[in-house]
Amino acid sequence: MRARHKSWTTPYIDSHRSLVSENLGEEKEFLVKAPLYLEIGIGKGDFILGMSSLQGGYWVGVEREKDVLAIAAKKVVEAEKTNILLRDGDFDSVYEEIKDVRFDAIYLNFSDPWPKRRHWKRRLTTRERLLKMNSLLKDGGKIVFKSDNRDLYQFTLEEAKEAGFPILFFTEEYPGGEDDVMSEYEKNFRSKNKPITRVILGKKGE
Repeated sequence: MRARHKSWTTPYIDSHRSLVSENLGEEKEFLVKAPLYLEIGIGKGDFILGMSSLQGGYWVGVEREKDVLAIAAKKVVEAEKTNILLRDGDFDSVYEEIKDVRFDAIYLNFSDPWPKRRHWKRRLTTRERLLKMNSLLKDGGKIVFKSDNRDLYQFTLEEAKEAGFPILFFTEEYPGGEDDVMSEYEKNFRSKNKPITRVILGKKGE
């Protein structure tokens, strides 16, 4: 997600480095806690905040847009949450910092669909990136995907099948659930009666 640059965001992040890590590889004390979850692309933070209360456990949130991340960080601070750790950056760069960490689940909520065919390799759910995520899962772990974009949904299913993932659940019209939380995007799309897709992938064996 792109947001208009705000002058307060960088100073705010810099003054909250106990929450917004500069290098997840140095956060060993937090990353050995359990259960541990990862959200890639947290937007303004509604999902990670809600799930950290509903489901408990410890949460790592990654967001490439620093101005958006700052909004999420401010919400976490105001909610006085201590079970959330944030990191600015994209998955490809952050992966190197967490490749030895194992998560109970990885959540992808309304990722950039990169609709032009020449940009498909940038999609978060290419088989190469899905396989990287798979390497971060504990045994019995899962990847949970939600999107309003039907093309990205179909692409994700096809990439997962080609990579050999167990597909535990998929639907083009996800109604929501008691064990789930809506992000700010999902709230907006549902208010416009736009169908939400969902895919759950199990951990792929070696």
